Amino acid sequence: MILIGIAIIDISLYFIESIKSTKISFINKKSSKVRHFELNHPTGKDIIFLGSSRTFYHISTEVFKSNNIDIYNFGIPGVDFEDYPTLLPLVIDTRPKKVVISIPVNKLYEKLSISSYPSIEEMKYYYDIDKIFFLQSLYQWSINRHLFLQYLEPIFYKIQSFYSKFDSKNNVMHYGVGAITSNYSNLLGCKVFEIKNNGINRQTLKCTNGDGALTGELLNKRDDISSVNLTDLNQDSISFLLRIIKKLTTSADVTIILEPVLHNKYQYDVNHIREVFKGASILDLTNHDITTKEEMWFDAKHLNYKGRVLYSQYLASILSNESHVKE
Repeated sequence: MILIGIAIIDISLYFIESIKSTKISFINKKSSKVRHFELNHPTGKDIIFLGSSRTFYHISTEVFKSNNIDIYNFGIPGVDFEDYPTLLPLVIDTRPKKVVISIPVNKLYEKLSISSYPSIEEMKYYYDIDKIFFLQSLYQWSINRHLFLQYLEPIFYKIQSFYSKFDSKNNVMHYGVGAITSNYSNLLGCKVFEIKNNGINRQTLKCTNGDGALTGELLNKRDDISSVNLTDLNQDSISFLLRIIKKLTTSADVTIILEPVLHNKYQYDVNHIREVFKGASILDLTNHDITTKEEMWFDAKHLNYKGRVLYSQYLASILSNESHVKE
């Protein structure tokens, strides 16, 4: 009975994901955003941005459009460069002029992570780098076959959101429609199809063009944190990322953005990083001015919608000066 129940849940979640993954909607899951990408046929874009939730919430398609740069925001919450092998064939087939990969600088110095839900393509990368990583990824792949396990966190937040509607102290908006959605669409410059409550005056928004945005400001202000010296690049992480770059550079220019870090505490040698990644341009924004403007941040890792616009405008001004984008 338990196995039958799990099978029914998995089948139901599969159809729910299929229904919600369309040309104008998606859920925060790798396979769903891939489907949105495929249905929108983003061929010949000036730039495709690859990244995690920080790319998803930090890049404004409309800001780039206003600067005559045609982009697709392939940011996916919960993924890092360990998940990119699944995305590479799709990106390469669309023949973008440039691919921009955003990563936090500390990831280059940390042990290579195992993708939460590794694909066959990703397991091949692990196999080539280290057989132990491959076995770990194979184990991770085997235990996460059930969609129910993959959706445990979204299910929890969905239940939490439902019960919060009955909390009189939590007088905030939930999934919005009609005029509310229209107001947010005007605010962000993109058509909003989902509004999720994250507390009083704090919402998570998703747009039909593939963007995300966060409303609200930093709740926990700066704590005094000692600086962290990053000295030795992790060779496994570097090898994995270099394989990705090698694939991409066969058809597009590649830029790696070292993402802004709120009140940056990391000390490192960016010239050493540039030497390692000779096949890609390095844009070091870890200490960008926005890292000291707390009013531009939603939490310790993500910009809010105001910071999103400021950050995208800066990137657009930098990238618009590159000849391959102008062509």
